[in-house]
Amino acid sequence: MRNLAFQGTWRAYQQKILDDLANLIGDDGLHIVAAPGSGKTILGLEVMRRLGEATLILAPSKTIRDQWAQRLRAMFLPADVAAPDWISHDVRAPGTVTIITYQALHAAFSGRASEEEIVDSEEEDNDRTQSVEAGKQETEKARKKIIAKLREGNVRTLVLDEAHHLRNEWWKALTMLKEALGKPTVVALTATPPYDVDPQEWDRYQALCGPIDGEISVPELVLQGDLCPHQDYVHFSLPSALEAQKLAEFRAQIADFVETLLESAEFKQTILHHPWIMQPIENVEHILDDARFFSSMLIFLNAQYVDLPQSTLDILGVKAREIPDLTLEWIEVLLNGVIYTYRDDFQDAERTIRYQQDRLREIKAVEHGKVRLTDPRSVQKLLVSSVSKLNAIVDIARLESASIRDELRMVILSDYIRKDMLPTGPADVPPIERMGVVPIFETLRRSGLDLKLGILTGSLVLIPAGSKGILDEIADDLSIGAEHIRYQQAAFDAGFVSVELAGERSRNIVHMITELFGRGGITVLVGTQALLGEGWDAPSVNTLILASTVGSYVLSNQMRGRAIRIDPQAPQKAANVWHLAVIDPEKLEQRIPLHFGRKSTDRKAPDPFDTMTIDLGSDVDALKRRFYAFEGLSFGELPLIESGFQRLMLGTARWDARGVDDINKMMERRATDRKALKARWHSALHSKRAVARMQETLESNYTPKGLVNWNTTKFLFAQSAALAGLILDGFLQGFEVIDIRSLQQLESVLFVVFALLAIFCLPGAFKASRLLLRNGSLEGSMKQVGTTVLETLHHMGVIRTELGKVSVKATLDQNGIIYCRLEGATTIERSRFLDALREVLVPPQNPRYILVRSSKLWRWKRVDYHALPSIIGRKKEDAIYFAQLWNRYVGDSELVYTRSAEGRLTLLKFRAKSFASAFTRKTDRVSRWE
Repeated sequence: MRNLAFQGTWRAYQQKILDDLANLIGDDGLHIVAAPGSGKTILGLEVMRRLGEATLILAPSKTIRDQWAQRLRAMFLPADVAAPDWISHDVRAPGTVTIITYQALHAAFSGRASEEEIVDSEEEDNDRTQSVEAGKQETEKARKKIIAKLREGNVRTLVLDEAHHLRNEWWKALTMLKEALGKPTVVALTATPPYDVDPQEWDRYQALCGPIDGEISVPELVLQGDLCPHQDYVHFSLPSALEAQKLAEFRAQIADFVETLLESAEFKQTILHHPWIMQPIENVEHILDDARFFSSMLIFLNAQYVDLPQSTLDILGVKAREIPDLTLEWIEVLLNGVIYTYRDDFQDAERTIRYQQDRLREIKAVEHGKVRLTDPRSVQKLLVSSVSKLNAIVDIARLESASIRDELRMVILSDYIRKDMLPTGPADVPPIERMGVVPIFETLRRSGLDLKLGILTGSLVLIPAGSKGILDEIADDLSIGAEHIRYQQAAFDAGFVSVELAGERSRNIVHMITELFGRGGITVLVGTQALLGEGWDAPSVNTLILASTVGSYVLSNQMRGRAIRIDPQAPQKAANVWHLAVIDPEKLEQRIPLHFGRKSTDRKAPDPFDTMTIDLGSDVDALKRRFYAFEGLSFGELPLIESGFQRLMLGTARWDARGVDDINKMMERRATDRKALKARWHSALHSKRAVARMQETLESNYTPKGLVNWNTTKFLFAQSAALAGLILDGFLQGFEVIDIRSLQQLESVLFVVFALLAIFCLPGAFKASRLLLRNGSLEGSMKQVGTTVLETLHHMGVIRTELGKVSVKATLDQNGIIYCRLEGATTIERSRFLDALREVLVPPQNPRYILVRSSKLWRWKRVDYHALPSIIGRKKEDAIYFAQLWNRYVGDSELVYTRSAEGRLTLLKFRAKSFASAFTRKTDRVSRWE
């Protein structure tokens, strides 16, 4: 390792970390978070070199494993030095540097001869059953043998690449390894920390990788020139004619089913005679266990104009007018309870229930023992895998090819290969009815576009026949002889050849095709997200089409990272990232006619953070989730850098065929102007304060009412005014019986009246004034709630930064949306704070503790419920501490433990309130450059 020396120039963030390495690594580890393409691999190798000890590097896939070895040879050894023999890929025979996958470690610890493929299958129907593990004794023997080998080789450094979202078996192997090596130095590198996991899994991740020592965002890297300017675009499509017909048929069947169900007197009587409806008080314990099903029965009966007894409604703490409308979601809850969960309660109506169950099965509205009326998987799959996306890919390829011509380096990532769909000969031209690598390749091949097409997957590699000479040159550079390469002309087209490498050389195939792509031998490369979606390094990629169905922000962010790397050969590079979405032109509700005086609608519940109020279906919903973690330029006149789908500014778009075409044309105009893209990035990065960075913020249209905000002051002033009115009314009536004969007597009476006013009214008015002065606004209220959460988390040790160094910031925009963030804290502290604050504003359905505040204005009584965040409600002492701070900063409330008999009744009323408010309370998390 003494011969290693970095051959390049350090980037700014890398140099900063290396300069401070001695301090950062003081806790026996280094944990760095940086975007894909930022150079984490190079940084990890340099840290390894400086530590100077035998090292075990673990990667999530074989592609990334090989990339570590390639980087080590290319960037840390002189070009004329032969590949060192001290690099190993076998943990059973470790070298000075051993590079393996997480699964290889688990396989070795389990006594298996070889590792299995790491990444998700490239074939949809592949049998991925795990090998049967060896017996406990053999496993223990294998594990001890490997640990002995590592100790013998003095392995003291562990480098963990993307060590999150791993299988449980891999976690166990990693934990055992770390403990067995006796406090090794752990270097953890990731682009996507698992902020989305529960606190227990985060604790496990942090115990393995240590606290985050440094984090750098995508905009910071673009600002420093370490990532290229880029933009996300969406190509929208309508389903194909056949797909639209299938959707329409399914929804017509569902609509008919719902109509018949609502007209069924037998089903209505079935619900009316359920014990929870007939005898709610006697069944309150059961109701507490499933308030949602109980609510669905009440909502159904209310929609049928059944007069529900107030005693029944009192269990939920609601009035008849507060019962939500009957929706398809509530019908799903009702049917799942009647047909499956509580079937035994309806034994007398078995014939009626069996009839409804059979009808649901006939129309395929039952999946895995659950009724699905709105978006069953069959509908979701139809949209997400729509063949109309194939035409969209052709449109994008035509656009980008015409725009940048020979400079085009496009990669298209899909989920499955579909190798069986390769034509068998020139005359074999079957219709293309599925998405996948081969269908995409075939669609582009048949399109007639002037493209150099290629395929790169784990089991299929195709290149243009005319590029064979370039690939031979690349092989020669890698000292791979012709005898190791097997070419075969494609049976369906003489213009293409398949490529295979023999034996150990096969691990070079990804590198060779990547190099061929970079040299222009391929200009449009189709591959799987499993092989190329994570860790694949191809700086020349300037156009990416995500034809994958992956909705996970971790994998989506990794795939997107393939395109945003800088290219030393193209300093002016700007990248376009294309997403595909098929809109659902007709929602089921549109097919259901008027019922009970209510008109069905395709509009979603009001969401202030989603400017697109039209429900466009599950495929667009998945795309919105994907955008949640993407930080990029907004489409506004003044460019902003922020996360979320709303930055595409599609709130006023029309979603018919003509409107969709207009949206796509707008996207195309923007995509072809890469010069303007770079200018907009420059404007957005330099228009903020001198030291700008990404700030994660919670945005909400709700802050606790009846507490410390203007709503409270209006309430208290009104209460004081009402008392004053009563006293004055009594005084005026008193004129009729009081004989006032002098001015002195009048003064005495007035003195008594105003004294009464002062005694009874001024305290309320004084409190209102005090609260108004202290908070004064909705954002003031949010700040007080945030302060309560912050100080509690600090008291618990969840937030360890000194309170004097952190602060809660809250602002209100012109639309009434409140933004709240925590400044001065670490990334994970900010994440935990925002998670807890969100649970206060839009609470979970089963909190352990609830705050209850009752307020009364003359005859009107109001009760507000607020859940304690789950992280705070685990321990009684933490809950009490939170309640004390709440009473100090927010307002007087009673802490209720919901696991007691009395508390469960309160929980039931809380749930009923939250069901009703779920359509009005909205919060979201967004990152902005400011």
